[in-house]
Amino acid sequence: MPSQHPLRSRLLVALWGIPLIIGLIYLGGIAFSGFVALIAGIALFEFYAMAETRGMAPQSSPAVLLAVPAVFAAALLPAGGWLALMFVLAVILVFIEIRFGERQAFRDVPVTIFGWGYIPLLLGMLVFVRGAVFETGDPAWLYTLYFLSSIWICDTAAYTGGRALGRHRMAPYVSPRKTWEGAFFGLAGALLWAALWIPLLAEHTSARDLFYVALVVGTAGQLGDLVESYFKRSAGVKDSGTLLPEHGGALDRFDSLILSVPFVFFYQVWAGRITLF
Repeated sequence: MPSQHPLRSRLLVALWGIPLIIGLIYLGGIAFSGFVALIAGIALFEFYAMAETRGMAPQSSPAVLLAVPAVFAAALLPAGGWLALMFVLAVILVFIEIRFGERQAFRDVPVTIFGWGYIPLLLGMLVFVRGAVFETGDPAWLYTLYFLSSIWICDTAAYTGGRALGRHRMAPYVSPRKTWEGAFFGLAGALLWAALWIPLLAEHTSARDLFYVALVVGTAGQLGDLVESYFKRSAGVKDSGTLLPEHGGALDRFDSLILSVPFVFFYQVWAGRITLF
């Protein structure tokens, strides 16, 4: 039965969830990678469950069982080695499908591999963003907190602005409530949030760096939310899962992060803060 107090449930989850995430970001290392691995495993399970509602049969159990330790290993390997590991595991999943699947290659192999690349591969890059090495000090945890909090701010601004002034729908079939006005407010909120963080990270990185993240969150992040809504619409479900009361599943909570992370990851590689080997 749905909660009679959805706002109260959302606030309660936020009261313990946000401090928990901040603490794990601060700790970094194995603690943070373990958290990301758990979220990746749950989100991947939810994604495959949605695919199964459409008659597909992805290799969900092997993929989820491999995803959790694979993402956890991001704390123990260089970025290049980890990317190679993820590729090898994808090949193994294809072999498992060939050996044990339902002989529907054009149906099941693509969804299995897409899920693998869409969730554990992209989310796992967040571990390296947290482990980035800056030239001065060790602000990687603050940088990661800024990155994640900018997503929260963008989502909140987009929701609030869309409800108040939204008139032009972005994708009516996928998400009737998402509007171009809301997307503008989301991007504006992320840019404003970047400006507020400049004093905190001025000694370690440039304002351009922070505004780049804001642009990524305001564009790729909102697209990630729209993509996940498309999957849910196709599967005929309201939420990807029931992990958190009134919040939906793990995929619902981290959909904006999934498409944002690779842009931040490769930017940090380009900046020399993440080494591939």
